[in-house]
Amino acid sequence: LNACSHSGLLQEAWSIFNDTPFKTERIFTTMVDCLSRLFLFDEAQNLINEYEKTNKPSVIMYTSLLSGLRNNRNRYLSEKIYNRMKSLFPDQKQDLVAGVILLSNIYSSVGEHELATTFRSDQINYLGKNVKLGLSCTEVNGQLVAESLPMHSENYFWYT
Repeated sequence: LNACSHSGLLQEAWSIFNDTPFKTERIFTTMVDCLSRLFLFDEAQNLINEYEKTNKPSVIMYTSLLSGLRNNRNRYLSEKIYNRMKSLFPDQKQDLVAGVILLSNIYSSVGEHELATTFRSDQINYLGKNVKLGLSCTEVNGQLVAESLPMHSENYFWYT
């Protein structure tokens, strides 16, 4: 199912999903991810709603949906989903930080750079959390062109 999600194989993903007798949170999340990667946001939200009929809401599903919205640069639905995350998961601060980062990236992608910076700073301060450092890379035309590994407070880049 995960391979289908990353390959854009929607029909195959639905087939696997529908043939799975016991659908766990992970199975639903992977299907939400597949739909979100293909910008099928109404279907993804419907699947989340179906899951929530018999289960507690899953922050991972909402984060997956928000990630797809970032890739689609869908500002307004992204704001709606992030606000829903804040309402449903007020105590899951680190997960909300991930939502803040995704939404601020969406603001930047639509040219709202000042809003992105202000929103990110204000929300991170409000949540009282620091962003965890990690590895990032830049890919252009399917080729890795730069890697960044935060070390202490500086970024070090490797170009290929």
